[in-house]
Amino acid sequence: MQTYFASLAVDQNYNELNFYKQIAIALLNLDLERREKIEKASIIGWPILLKKTDQGFLVLDETLTITSKIVKYIYPPFKDIASEFSTINDTQTFISKVKKINLDHISSAEISLVGLLNIEMEKVIKTARKKEEISYPILDSKISEHDVKVINENLVNLKSEILTTLTSLEVLLKEVEDTRIRIKRNLSDQIEEINKKYKELIENKTKEIENEIQNASNDISNSINNEVNSKVSKLTETLTRQAITSLKYEGGTIGKTEFESSNKELETVIDEIRKIKDNVIEKYLEKVRYLKRDLDKLYADRNNEIEKINNMMREVDNVANDFRNRANKAKENMESFVKYIDLFYEKLDLADDTTVIIPFLIAKTNKGNVFVTTPQIYKGKAKGIFSKVFRKSELSEPLSNSLQVFVDQLKKIEINDNIKIYSAQINTALEEIKAEGWKSIDTLEDIYTSA
Repeated sequence: MQTYFASLAVDQNYNELNFYKQIAIALLNLDLERREKIEKASIIGWPILLKKTDQGFLVLDETLTITSKIVKYIYPPFKDIASEFSTINDTQTFISKVKKINLDHISSAEISLVGLLNIEMEKVIKTARKKEEISYPILDSKISEHDVKVINENLVNLKSEILTTLTSLEVLLKEVEDTRIRIKRNLSDQIEEINKKYKELIENKTKEIENEIQNASNDISNSINNEVNSKVSKLTETLTRQAITSLKYEGGTIGKTEFESSNKELETVIDEIRKIKDNVIEKYLEKVRYLKRDLDKLYADRNNEIEKINNMMREVDNVANDFRNRANKAKENMESFVKYIDLFYEKLDLADDTTVIIPFLIAKTNKGNVFVTTPQIYKGKAKGIFSKVFRKSELSEPLSNSLQVFVDQLKKIEINDNIKIYSAQINTALEEIKAEGWKSIDTLEDIYTSA
C-alpha cells in the first residue's frame, strides 16, 4: 500500500509550494483578534485510508475518530401488499385497498459507522506527493481490516436493502395498475350490458307507443272525416255569406258592425274546424303520454346507471393516480438514499489501497482560542488593491470545504509547538508573500507571544 502526503498549501495549478511558505499562508489565514497572539502552533497530519472496493474507493479515517451516521428507513412490505391485488375484482375493495397503502417509512434506525468519511478526495490527491521524511507528527492509525470490512458490508447491505424495497414498490405499482385496468374493463363490460338491456326495453316501449298510435289511426281518420264533413256545409254557407257581406260593405250598403259580425262568424267556424284534431285525439293523449313517461324513465334510468359506473371509473383512476404520485415520491426518496450511499464511494485514479496524510495547522492563543487552518490554494501574485485591503479569502481559499469535518476534533488535540523552530525560514516566506503584493506580517514575532 502506498502512502502519500498532501500539501498544506498549493498554487492554483495544485503545485506544492515551499514548505515554509505553506506554513506562512496557513498562519496568515488565522483569524486573530487585536492583541491576540499564538502561544503554540503545530502541523498535524491526519491519515486517511482510500480503500479500493468493487464500488469505488471508500474514504476512511484511520484514527477512527470521525463517525458517519446514516439513517436507515424501514418501509412496509410492498411485495406482500402487491400479492393481495391479484384477486381483487371488486371496485370498492380496490379503492379502499389502494387508499390504505402506506408508502411512508414505518420506522427508522440510525447506523453509526466509525471511521467512514464523506469528503472530496480528488483535489486532495492532486496535492499529494511521496516523501521520504516529514517534519510533523501524524495521528496514530487504529483502523483494522475488520473495521474496513464492517463499514463496506454495512454500506453494501444498506444499498441492497433499499434497492430490494424499490423493486418491491415497482412490483406493487405494476400490480395496482394491472388491477386498475382489469376493474375498468369490468366496468366497461357493465356499461355494455346496461346499454344492451335498455336498448331492448326502449325498443319495446317505442314499439308499444307506435302500436298504440297505429291502432288509433283508423278511428282518428274516421272521426276527423265525419267531423270535417259535418262542418263543410256550414263552412260553405258561412264563407258565402261572408263573401256577399264583404261586397256589400265595400259597396257601402251595410255598415262596419254587420261586416265585422260576418267576419266573426267565419272565424268561429274556422276555430271549430281547427279544434276537430284536438277533440279527436284527446282520448288517446293520456295513454300516449303515459307511455312516453315510461320511455323517458327508461332513458333516465339507463343514463343514471351508466353515470354511476362512469363515476366509479373516475374514482378508480383518481385513486390510482394519487397512489402513483405518492409512490413516485417514495421512489425519489429511495433513489436519493441510493445516491447518498454511492457518495461514500469515490472514483479515483488510483491503482490500489492508498494512505493519504492530510496536514492541518492548529494554533492555540493567549485568549484561549484554538484555530485550525485546513489545506489552502494560494492565489499567487496580488492584483489591484488586494494587498491594501487584505481579506483572507483573497490570499487563498480552502482546498476543499469538506475538510472542515476534521476541525472540531483537531481543536481537542494537545499539541507541542513545531512552528517556531522554522521562524527564520517562515519570515523569509512572509517577505516573499509581501513582495507578491499581499499585506503580510513582518515576522513570526508579530503573532507569537514569544518567538
